[in-house]
Amino acid sequence: MKENYKGILYAILSSVAFGLMPIFAKVAYGNGSNPTTVLFYRFLISAIILFIYLKIKKVEIKIDKRSAWILILIGFIGYTVTTQTLFMSYNYLGVGFATTLHFIYPAVVCVIGFFFLKEKISKRKLIALILAGCGVYSLVAFENNTISAMGVILAISSGITYGLNVILLGIKALKHIDNRVRTMYVSLGAFAGMLIYGIYNNSIIYELNFKLLLCYIGIAIISTICSIVLLLKAMEIIGAGTASILSTFEPIVSIILGIIIFGEAFTVALFIGAIFIIGSTVLLVKDK
Repeated sequence: MKENYKGILYAILSSVAFGLMPIFAKVAYGNGSNPTTVLFYRFLISAIILFIYLKIKKVEIKIDKRSAWILILIGFIGYTVTTQTLFMSYNYLGVGFATTLHFIYPAVVCVIGFFFLKEKISKRKLIALILAGCGVYSLVAFENNTISAMGVILAISSGITYGLNVILLGIKALKHIDNRVRTMYVSLGAFAGMLIYGIYNNSIIYELNFKLLLCYIGIAIISTICSIVLLLKAMEIIGAGTASILSTFEPIVSIILGIIIFGEAFTVALFIGAIFIIGSTVLLVKDK
């Protein structure tokens, strides 16, 4: 297999792995779990397995204290809020609908960059922002009698906060750190955040059954670790831009699996909204 084809395959598989995340979450909810518990186990298992993986690969995991605390705080605050709002939205919306709304985050990164980092907005970026706005409007306005306002607010909030996380993870102070190491520290911070949040409102369910265990392991290994490792491999072969464009398969995977597994409706509004938002993401990536 040619290297480029390998890179494309890795990027698509990464998107599929990411797209499976809401499926694992909804199955877990159906078996007695909740968003806090799913995320508690997701980040706990991810941090442990990433630590073991990095040790086997002989990747240096020791970093300076300042960088370590920045990453842990991004996980503790940023990822805790992002993942909690996204996973809570699955209780109110179809997985494809919620994932598509979450994908406004590239547009959020663009807006934050313009207002706070003095980045210019090109014509392509402006068109992308308009497309993202049209996508959200299509999803919300044409389905306003059948969707949950709370679910929409939660899903959009997850996209906004994830955009902030992307900006923070891209600061100069962290660029020298291996992406896998960054992910491990962020996972540790997010685990601590979910643990404290869960203890505070007594929402962590410690009882396990076989189905729940499979969901927790699946979301940690397949939708977190494998997806990240595959994306990094893809970026090495075909570049960050192409890999990022192919990552737009994620909401498509969630939409398709939501229809197949949960019998979710595939409406005209969902189709139009997904096209607008995915198109916006592709334009923003190509502008880089």
